[in-house]
Amino acid sequence: MKTGMTKDVQKLVNKHGGVLKAYRSQGGGGAGLAAGGWVLLIFGVFLGLICVLALGSRGLLIGAFMAVPGLLMVLGGRGMHKKRIRTYLDYYQKETGYSAEELQQADRELMSPDAVCVVGRTNRAKAELLFMITEHYFLSVWPVKGCYLVKLDDIVAVFHSAQIPGIGGYREGLWVISRADTKKAGVKNPFTKKEYGGFENSLMGEQRDAQTICLEAVEEIARRAPHVITYQNIVVNGIQYNLMSMNNWQADWARILGE
Repeated sequence: MKTGMTKDVQKLVNKHGGVLKAYRSQGGGGAGLAAGGWVLLIFGVFLGLICVLALGSRGLLIGAFMAVPGLLMVLGGRGMHKKRIRTYLDYYQKETGYSAEELQQADRELMSPDAVCVVGRTNRAKAELLFMITEHYFLSVWPVKGCYLVKLDDIVAVFHSAQIPGIGGYREGLWVISRADTKKAGVKNPFTKKEYGGFENSLMGEQRDAQTICLEAVEEIARRAPHVITYQNIVVNGIQYNLMSMNNWQADWARILGE
């Protein structure tokens, strides 16, 4: 469903001052380490109190045996997490190849009222923001890493597919192929033994109506960037191509793009 930001995302954006930083604040090893540390710390404190009642002052040593490592994990995890947020621009520069100025421009567009948000509902009926499309950029939520960002001009193809290779068989979702992806070596499709490449939003498996959600995003991208290919199976110069199962990824794309 095309709409505005969910309340949860808006709250994060207000807190961090930008969409890219807000998503980078989610997840990561530091948050997990700190969470595990809190569990160990709290358990150690309770265990220490119980042991003090039973053994006296010697019980403090037993509690400290767990509480101290827990405290170190909390402090270490929080430090890692703060660094993750502080260096968010460095991360996105490395991931996208865009300059800090381009990323800041993307953030301004993402926070603009003109940005289109595509929200789905999970099997638990929870509203979840999945995609954002602006005048020049496309953003997809990328669990753990933050978000996937690409300029619309850099996208060569985006489409809904029910033939994305995965553990246990094919799955469906939104697939994005950028110009940079076409220059990289292809990945072997384990089912067809041919080549493919690109980006997938891994949250789609939890959505009630993945196809409708994907098609809404594709439609909005195509409206703003008419050059983008919006189908998985295409014909170019009389030759059929399945963009999830190419004979020779780089050479096939060079022919498709006329390069």
